[in-house]
Amino acid sequence: MKNLLTLIFAFFITISVVGQTKYYTKSGSINFEASVSNFEPVAAKNNTVSAILKDDGTFASLALIRGFQFKKALMQEHFNEKRFMDSETFPKAKFNGDIEGFNLSDLSSEDKEYNIKGNLSIHGVTKEITTTAKLKTVDGKIYLSSKFSVNIADYDIALKSKVSEKIAKTVNVDINFELNKK
Repeated sequence: MKNLLTLIFAFFITISVVGQTKYYTKSGSINFEASVSNFEPVAAKNNTVSAILKDDGTFASLALIRGFQFKKALMQEHFNEKRFMDSETFPKAKFNGDIEGFNLSDLSSEDKEYNIKGNLSIHGVTKEITTTAKLKTVDGKIYLSSKFSVNIADYDIALKSKVSEKIAKTVNVDINFELNKK
């Protein structure tokens, strides 16, 4: 009887996993900009962001903090240090959420706007966010892009008084993913 229950449970798990279409990437990009006028630009890009989108609208992404590249090596070094992002203790930024009203069959080569709601985890802090994203499909791939802002203080990132006037309190984030069918 125990083996029969295990077999039935395994069957239903297999059906639910097999039935979902997934799209993924390991080369998505996140750009951020936190510049203040009259000071050196503060901007970085990470082109090694992983993301997965399921046909039910579930979306998740993961970025390694050390993957953010700056134009100046010293700025990148400071970004990863304990006094700012502390990438040794908090090596990842993650998002887990849902694309509201998502229907794979509604996508076309024209951008369609959706709301995305979920949890963004940065620097050991998780906050619920809602933003919009544009999605489209071309040649069997799904393209997802979004722009939103993040307040540094919301994620317990404290800026030393020396640099606090040189970095914006709100960071502008731009994400772009080309997702391939898995």
